[in-house]
Amino acid sequence: MIIFGYRGRDRTIGSGSFNCPNCRASRSYEHKKLQRWFTLYFVPIFPLQTLGERIVCSACNQAYTTAVLSYDPSQQEARRRDEILRQWHTAMIAIACAFGRPNEVQAEAVGTGMARIFQQQLNTSDILADCSGAPSGGMAEEEVLGRLADLPRSLAAVAKEDFLQSALDVLRAGSGDEQAQHDLLQRIGHLLGLSEAHVRGILATPA
Repeated sequence: MIIFGYRGRDRTIGSGSFNCPNCRASRSYEHKKLQRWFTLYFVPIFPLQTLGERIVCSACNQAYTTAVLSYDPSQQEARRRDEILRQWHTAMIAIACAFGRPNEVQAEAVGTGMARIFQQQLNTSDILADCSGAPSGGMAEEEVLGRLADLPRSLAAVAKEDFLQSALDVLRAGSGDEQAQHDLLQRIGHLLGLSEAHVRGILATPA
């Protein structure tokens, strides 16, 4: 009587080092391939098909697809920084336009704040160009706050304080009503999740 059948067989076909997303560090790995084999008398004879491949971290045992070998945390961090920069720029332009089209001093304040946080200097004329479509009477407060919607999830606590301080500098350089500016800044602080004490402390900063 001939006994034959099929079975899965997981074997290591390679190894190396990679950036493990779970460990967040460089780790060694094993490249494993799962294949279906034809068996004769329960002995694997030859492979029939590949069922899958995986990369297994030798430290945490987490398994990944082979795409993880191209994972570069430095590139991911750069993309995250660029996205935060874009969100910050969008929000700060809206704040500058809250009470009318901004003046050159406000545009400089936007650029100075971004240079301080991101070490990236923006041209004042480019900032003014970004504000050119703003209503002459100012942008509606809800629209301004809507431009900040993504920031609370993106910014760390210290960066939120820096953002509110920059927003304060931008608004102080404009000609809007002081109480209206104060009310808007309070709403921005609360939207960012800052405590009442933090908001009061930042808004009390001397001009």
